[in-house]
Amino acid sequence: MDSRFFRIPFLLATQSGGLIVGADANRSTTGDSADNIDAVIRVKSRASEGNLAEGWSIPHILAPIDMKDFASNSEYAQESASVIDGAIVQDRSTGRILLLMDLFAWNGGVFEHLNVLADRSVRGGRTRSFPLGDGFANVSGRPMLLLSTQNVTGDADGKTGNINLNTDRSKFAVVADLDGPRDADGRVRVFNLVGKPRPYGEAGVDDSNLSLGEPTGFTLDNDFVVHRHGQALTVPQVGTSVAVPMRVFYKKSVLQVYNTSHIAQVFSDDDGQTWQMGRLVTHEFRSPDSRYSLLAPGRCIQIEHGVHAGRLVVPTYTQMATGIEAVAVVSDDGGARWTRGEPVPSDVAMHETAIIEAAPGVLRSFHRHAASTGGKVLSAESLDGGMTWSKPQSAFGDLGAGVSCQVSALSLRQRLASKETGERLPAIVVITPMDRARKNGVAHLGVVHTAAGGDPRTRVEWISRVEITDPTTLFAYSSVDQLQDGRLLVLFESSRTQSWADGLQAMYLQEIPLP
Repeated sequence: MDSRFFRIPFLLATQSGGLIVGADANRSTTGDSADNIDAVIRVKSRASEGNLAEGWSIPHILAPIDMKDFASNSEYAQESASVIDGAIVQDRSTGRILLLMDLFAWNGGVFEHLNVLADRSVRGGRTRSFPLGDGFANVSGRPMLLLSTQNVTGDADGKTGNINLNTDRSKFAVVADLDGPRDADGRVRVFNLVGKPRPYGEAGVDDSNLSLGEPTGFTLDNDFVVHRHGQALTVPQVGTSVAVPMRVFYKKSVLQVYNTSHIAQVFSDDDGQTWQMGRLVTHEFRSPDSRYSLLAPGRCIQIEHGVHAGRLVVPTYTQMATGIEAVAVVSDDGGARWTRGEPVPSDVAMHETAIIEAAPGVLRSFHRHAASTGGKVLSAESLDGGMTWSKPQSAFGDLGAGVSCQVSALSLRQRLASKETGERLPAIVVITPMDRARKNGVAHLGVVHTAAGGDPRTRVEWISRVEITDPTTLFAYSSVDQLQDGRLLVLFESSRTQSWADGLQAMYLQEIPLP
């Protein structure tokens, strides 16, 4: 790989016995978007056979979401489009693997500018003031992607035109009918709008003044590449003399998207060997009074039991006027449509979440937070398939400060023995750093007790802890899954030194021993 750093792992043991590992491919810094970031994966067939270190495919960038506006060997690329924070799941009924990723147009992301140090690590930056709105308009009874033939830019950091200011809805005069009839070549048709889009408000937006006008002559293919009168357009790739396909997310595209957070859904029907672009899904579930909706990276789940069996559940978090909320997003049709549940009720900002099925039909969440008390990790429970949640409590019974780092979790295939009763009960694992400075990765193994008398609520008894890294060793984001032979694996960020710039040059895959 020509990436310099790797961040934010995702891991999936497939139904056929394969293993998919993936991460963000950060071209030049350890930071988040805005920067030149893509998604990289490796695939191993028959993962339960032979040496776990052997038989992997060559690392490769996922083609459907490979943002090529900047060269792969460029320095900090504030003006690049990017994808970040993958969350993966496989539908048991179809075998289809879905990978959802946050997708940002040029100079998009939670950060508008990163403070890049000499070793290419990042220490904070200037956060973006996100506007309201999902970048879609409701026209002719369908949500359509807003596009502008203008590119509104701003100046900052001693540069000209490096800030993406495409957030004035009135300047978006065309729309892509993503869900409507395609043209003769199978491409998405782009129309002029009749009427001027009104600004988003906290209650949403009234688009009743809008209607479709004439076709523009532009179309989009499935990868959001712009065509004009049937011909694919290109842009010069920054840092090279190469011309690359023009996507609507690029700074030099003739059509610009609304600069907000998007979530792209890509899929594979051959166990991760090849991938296709699915669609943008954020507008299906994003609250109208939100500033962004982002994925909690790692794994999604599919409910196995109860009235919601087969439901896909994706953890997200949303910036509202009152703070950041954790929200589960669900699909009962294999990802064809998504619906959001109610936020987890909390007085503290709830960021990245891991969700598991702790007991048949009963979901349990584990939350990253940054509060000074309340527990290192908070946990809540849902009895209705992720639509509503109990008030979160300390997962481990402690009252310490939140670790302010992503948490990963998994329901195990095998049962483990309760120390309280000796009974073998459904088991779970929760993985988190124990130090607020992102050190000392620990796998917490627990068993799930159910209440008496048919009460579906659960209680977790923690029975053991396994250190993944010692108390002085860095440990941050992780993803966990279990092979068909029962081996429990974790893919994680770490470093052999106290420098993240050293450690993030690789991802670490390790087996967790079970009692």
